[in-house]
Amino acid sequence: MTLVHMKRGTAKVERNREYDPFARIYNRYWGADYRTEVAPVVNRLLLSRLPAGASVLDVCCGTGQFTEEVRRLGYEIAGMDASAEMIRYARENAPGVPFTVADVRDFRLGRKFDAAYSVYESLNHVPDIAGLTLAFACIRRHLKPGGPFLFDLNREEAYVLYWNSSDSIVETESVCVMRSQFDEETKIGKYDVAAFERAGGESSNEWRREDFTLRQTCHNFGAVHKALFETGFRNVTMYDARDVGMKGDVGYGRTFFLCVA
Repeated sequence: MTLVHMKRGTAKVERNREYDPFARIYNRYWGADYRTEVAPVVNRLLLSRLPAGASVLDVCCGTGQFTEEVRRLGYEIAGMDASAEMIRYARENAPGVPFTVADVRDFRLGRKFDAAYSVYESLNHVPDIAGLTLAFACIRRHLKPGGPFLFDLNREEAYVLYWNSSDSIVETESVCVMRSQFDEETKIGKYDVAAFERAGGESSNEWRREDFTLRQTCHNFGAVHKALFETGFRNVTMYDARDVGMKGDVGYGRTFFLCVA
């Protein structure tokens, strides 16, 4: 779990490195698929409001496949993510795009953007409302007046349905076993991963194993609204993902928030 250390009344955020060991797996199995799933929503709710060539910040950009999609549409895009490994893949997937390794709760890019988005429930990885408030404040500072900000969060029904299960991916040179649990009292979901990779090619019998845990928090939407208004956002509108073009299981129990700086 990431930590917030308090010193002389100032919050010092320790960068979230949870996703570093997952970056290779995410890049291979999830990044490209989600790009296709989220594109209609971002186009409809955010990009349609912007002029050609507008500057856009991809907050918690992951491995950059969707960042590249937005760049190809003609926008001036930049990305940031707390995971250095995610950013390493992002620089390969979206060459030439400026990427920054930084925690969403404490980043400084030295410029303002016309719009920003954070998708694929990235902000559910912020462990508490205090951290989410810090994140909103950072994002708000990087937006020009009137700039829209779009993000999505998983609702509790998504965690109850999908985060109490096991799954696996088995290939010749890699195996990934995943087990998720959601605690309805603490509202915290844990995603335990055991990743195996064959060392030395198909003929080798030597495997490397890495175990790690990812965490998400199911945030209270009332508290989310309060944090947005406290950090200067206004005109907050909520959309069910399935109502705005996200089909299938990935759209279930997901809400998009659109607000204005």
